[in-house]
Amino acid sequence: MTTDIVEYDAHQREILLETVAKGCSPEQFMLMLELAKKYRLDPFARQIWATPAGIFVGRDGFLAIAHRSGDFDGMETTFEERDGKLFSATCTVWHKRMSHPIRVTVRLEEFYRPTPPGKKPGAWERMPYVMLQKCAEAHALRRAFCVSGLYDSAELDPFDGPGPVGSACSATATVDGEEVPVERVPHRGGCPRCGRDPMIDAYRAKYLEAFERAGKTLPEGVCEECAKELWTA
Repeated sequence: MTTDIVEYDAHQREILLETVAKGCSPEQFMLMLELAKKYRLDPFARQIWATPAGIFVGRDGFLAIAHRSGDFDGMETTFEERDGKLFSATCTVWHKRMSHPIRVTVRLEEFYRPTPPGKKPGAWERMPYVMLQKCAEAHALRRAFCVSGLYDSAELDPFDGPGPVGSACSATATVDGEEVPVERVPHRGGCPRCGRDPMIDAYRAKYLEAFERAGKTLPEGVCEECAKELWTA
């Protein structure tokens, strides 16, 4: 099955519900299909999947979006250690139509989640470099290719309930030899605050309801990451 196939018959949907969307509500399953269609991701190849905790895209899925754009010009991830221990990972992504690279740094302390007592060591304990690299690359690829509403499962806190771990990143671009926040790099269209793609309608409806209950205003057209920043402001 190719990524150009975005409609599934009843049998295919049944297979997806029993494999890459097991335990999800009908609404969550439909949202996964809509996101798969929007970003041309193949759930049968596990480029996108859903759990009751959220909808996720693996590194291969983010890379598929980047390569398909025709503008991906490579990426590099480096690590920083302090006192002989992993401290942070930095991913740099080059976009052919951007004169400056997108660079994102994530810290281990913001994403590392130890396994509760009595359970076998989890991925973060067995391979912290790999896990932190996935977080850094997911952040950088999202920003470079205007992807919103999708996260790598490594960004999820498996023990604190649904939803991705809070954005623990410092994204920068090199402008005239100086590191500046990526938000200051001009973008075309999209979110009025940062230029990324606005949230899909299904996500915006949920955020709008939460903002209204809290007496806050959700600006028109903002992306999910900016909505989170406004929520905590």
